[in-house]
Amino acid sequence: MPELDLGEIRTRIDNIDKELVRLLEERMVIVEDVISYKMANNMKIFDAKREEEVIKKNTDRVKNEKLKKYIEKMFNDIMSVSKEYQESKIFEIKDNDFNADFTGKIMGYTGVPGSFGHEVLLNLVGEKHPEIKKYNTHEEVAEAVANGDIDYGVIPIENSSTGEVRDSIDLIKEKDIYIVGEISHKIKQNLLGIKGSTLEDIKNVYSHEQALMQCSKFLKEHSGWNALACSNTAIAAEFIKKENNNENACIANIKTQNIYGLELLAEGINNNQENYTRFVIISKTLKISEKSNKISIVAVTEHKAGSLFKLIEIFSKENLNMVSIKSRPIPYKTWEYYFYIDFEGNLNDENVIRAFENIKAQMSYMKILGNYRSDIKI
Repeated sequence: MPELDLGEIRTRIDNIDKELVRLLEERMVIVEDVISYKMANNMKIFDAKREEEVIKKNTDRVKNEKLKKYIEKMFNDIMSVSKEYQESKIFEIKDNDFNADFTGKIMGYTGVPGSFGHEVLLNLVGEKHPEIKKYNTHEEVAEAVANGDIDYGVIPIENSSTGEVRDSIDLIKEKDIYIVGEISHKIKQNLLGIKGSTLEDIKNVYSHEQALMQCSKFLKEHSGWNALACSNTAIAAEFIKKENNNENACIANIKTQNIYGLELLAEGINNNQENYTRFVIISKTLKISEKSNKISIVAVTEHKAGSLFKLIEIFSKENLNMVSIKSRPIPYKTWEYYFYIDFEGNLNDENVIRAFENIKAQMSYMKILGNYRSDIKI
């Protein structure tokens, strides 16, 4: 066996590295074309299935079985860096404006006519908008947006009295969709029964779990009633109308009284009369404009002491007003959490760009959920 020359080996490695750098640079330039195409055609920015296919295809090309797991790790790193670069290019998009013009757009909401989501949507687009679709759940609305079946969806995300609508905020992260607008809508809950029914008749009250919580004091005064959760307040109204049983009532929007021919049994029964729900407009495409004044992200800190403090400190150093922070357990990782953060700013602001650079450097995961107007008037 000929004697190995270390200098010659290093030269060979240097030559390979030189070629690798050239090819990797070429690959990253093509990544720019990918992100531009995806944004122009309303496609998902990150496609987990495509990523898995790329890694498997290239791992299968490795002839030396002993090296397969190492090549796979390399491609995982390449895909991770590629995603990070794609996300950085989002900051350069300045003309993808959301101007609340829904002409010719297909819109979606949760529930049936008379739901608060339907009311918000009609306030946005008008009673005569030709393309409105209804869905049974927030997940179905999010799925329809992600698949391109509708252009925009309207879903509730938080109530001023009872807190966040948990499934909504998780769906935005999971479905690769974005918040493009926010609306604060005053909610007035009412007890409705079928025609001719009275308070004395009622035994069962149907509504969305949030509405039941918002009216907990009223329900406590009638402790003999059964509070039964439905997927939507207007669906509850539709249900009691169909059942036509004077023992059933629902908590719902006053508009459902006329839509379903119901009896108003008690008006304005929510605990807090200043009761508002934040609705968000969701889109398949991230929208950034000069009018965008609020940013939502999800981040995961390292699981060690001081990590959350470091995250919050970034916002303080850049003089960014954090509006809210919420935690959510990470599935399959006991006692580890996602942090959902809302703060004021625009993705094109220099202090926001610096903050994101530090967040990405210090956190194990970060995703932008939207940069949007929080002051849409309806």
